Amino acid sequence: MQKFAHQIYSFGEFKLDLTRGCLLRDSREIKLRPKSFDVLKFLVENTGRLVGKEEVIKEVWQGMAVTDDSLVQCLKEIRNALDDRSQTYIKTVPRRGYIFEKEVAEQGAVYREEISGVHLVIEETEVANGFHDTKTGERQGLNTAKLPKWKVLLSALRHHKVVVGITLASVVLISGGIAYGLFVYFRRPVSPFTSVTVKQLTNDGNVVVAAISPDGNYIAYVSEKDGRQSLWTRQVVAADGKQIVAPDEVEYNGLTFSPDGNFVYYSHAKTQYEPNTLYNIPASGGTSRKLFEGLVSPATISPDGKQIAFVRKSPGIGWHLMMANSDGTGEPRLLAARKPPEFFTSFSHCGLAWSPDGKTIAISGGEGNRFGQMYPIAVRVSDGKQTLLTGRKWQNVETLDWLADGSGIVMIAVFNPIATKQLWHVSFPRGDATPISPDLNAYGSVSLAAHSDTLAAVQGKEESNISAGTPYDTPDRFTKLTIGTGSEDGYWGMATTPEGKIVYDSKEGGAQGLRIIDADGSNKKLLTFDSNRETSPAVSPDGHHIAFSSPSTGIWQMDLDGSNRRQLSKGGIFPSYSADGQWVFYTAQQQRWKLFRVPSDGGDSVLVIDSPALQPAISPDGKLLAYVSFVPSNPARLMVVPVDGGEPVRQFELPNLRRTSFDVEWTPDGKAINCNGSSEGADQIWNLPLDGSPPNILFELKSERISSFTWSRDGKTLYVASGPVRSDVVLFSLTR
Repeated sequence: MQKFAHQIYSFGEFKLDLTRGCLLRDSREIKLRPKSFDVLKFLVENTGRLVGKEEVIKEVWQGMAVTDDSLVQCLKEIRNALDDRSQTYIKTVPRRGYIFEKEVAEQGAVYREEISGVHLVIEETEVANGFHDTKTGERQGLNTAKLPKWKVLLSALRHHKVVVGITLASVVLISGGIAYGLFVYFRRPVSPFTSVTVKQLTNDGNVVVAAISPDGNYIAYVSEKDGRQSLWTRQVVAADGKQIVAPDEVEYNGLTFSPDGNFVYYSHAKTQYEPNTLYNIPASGGTSRKLFEGLVSPATISPDGKQIAFVRKSPGIGWHLMMANSDGTGEPRLLAARKPPEFFTSFSHCGLAWSPDGKTIAISGGEGNRFGQMYPIAVRVSDGKQTLLTGRKWQNVETLDWLADGSGIVMIAVFNPIATKQLWHVSFPRGDATPISPDLNAYGSVSLAAHSDTLAAVQGKEESNISAGTPYDTPDRFTKLTIGTGSEDGYWGMATTPEGKIVYDSKEGGAQGLRIIDADGSNKKLLTFDSNRETSPAVSPDGHHIAFSSPSTGIWQMDLDGSNRRQLSKGGIFPSYSADGQWVFYTAQQQRWKLFRVPSDGGDSVLVIDSPALQPAISPDGKLLAYVSFVPSNPARLMVVPVDGGEPVRQFELPNLRRTSFDVEWTPDGKAINCNGSSEGADQIWNLPLDGSPPNILFELKSERISSFTWSRDGKTLYVASGPVRSDVVLFSLTR
């Protein structure tokens, strides 16, 4: 007979389950990043004792050289999870450290007894990324025809949200191998890196993409200023860089060094979704050489430097992974292809890297639509055979690179449209996927040095505050309603009430949640408080209710004062009320992003748009529905259809939507639709008249990014959430 301890710390209405590695509040799991969980665990285990920052960092990061900001971000997430605005649980002692002040009860004597067998607790929780399960009980089928019986059992168990205990007794002689396999299958992957440190390398603030040389001594990066991009190189230890390609009105989509570090390969085009031309240039500067045209991806180079690979797209046929001579001679030849609905990711979103042994090319791909289910793929160079690198899927998988020993890849991935891009490690050939970002910042353009202990990436930071003004006015005539650093006011949406109040999301003071203020910015009130970042508020036409999304749970509704909170859908983002307030439209993912509607007083969800769709908006008269349609490798389109679905009555091409934090709004008079985008080095809010008149710019900022916007109900005031954006090259030092 064996006893299995299930160790739990209890404090207030919370439980910290060390066995499962999760925080619970009244049996509901609250998501915490692994490092945040470790910080909370350390504080709880030292309850009543003052612990300094250095002690926490040393214990949690195990010798990594991290900044105080990493700890501060973890503490913000913990305070959000504990609803600890008044520091009831964790008290900050200025310049000294922290004290966990709540009384803690340890429940370490909770045991389960099993008889001479293998006891497995298999737990499956719903992935918190906007995936959707309608209340009508719609389920995806499970193909078990070719699976061994034990895998069929496990697939069935994983397919349902259950907690099942399996006792394998009386079969000890044959269970050893199976038990080990099950343990390996269900174990939580461990990061391969014992230490991850981050150092900012550039102070440009406008870096678009970057790559590190194989020896780790140089970086190449693209900088953007006034809508023009230029290519630079510099030594890692130097303070200044050297421009090797002059500024031009182009969009770079990838950089890579040759294996000997002597050349930089780059691709660009005049617009974001136009096929690229591939060039190379000496890393020290010189004359660029044109190699190939028609690329829809960056290029990757074989370890011997003789071959390159890239993606081309054939309209109506699919995506082709091509191989060619690295000197530009000869014709490219087909290695692998994907046909719709499957695809290879394209342009700056594409991850593409040749393995160190030259036998495999890793590439990001997916199925459905660009914001559908995506994953890294291994393509065998000898015959083009495609294999998934992992069974896990993401909202988006972008740039990636191989570790020097070929034991895995590091990639940029994101779970849902309102999550930040983070670093992940995927082991090869096992396929274990582990997050390795040391903080909550957004990252892009990952590149590894040949020795794999140095990684270059682009780190992005954005601010957002709310201003109010008159449409078509200049920014200097807008009045700031919120002022703060790190609050991200209105970053993921705003809405107004009939009385002129503004509802918006914010991280002010580390307290993530929805807030409401008067039209002049006064009388601020916190409505919700959740570590999962509740976003995208929509106010009902009568002003009595607020619908909002929680990435981990779905669409919710509450009264205007924050009371009577209730869940409307399981999964979903971007809610929008019908004109009569009887329905809430929203986006959810079932293989691809689709539009649904659900009764605002509760009920079953109904499918409205089956094609790839995001960001629904209902016209003021309730007759039309506008939404954004994404098709892989093509510019986004704004579609206008009857509110119950059907053929488009109007559509607009949106070539300048470079990210998913955009807004779609009807003007209060219903004569036009507004959306935000970027062009010519500026961020704009565009006015798209339905009568066929030319689009025009409603509002423009040249030095800040527009996060979201909304109108007052009378159409006289435009509210804009915006702030500065900085993106720089950072170096990660990785220790294994």
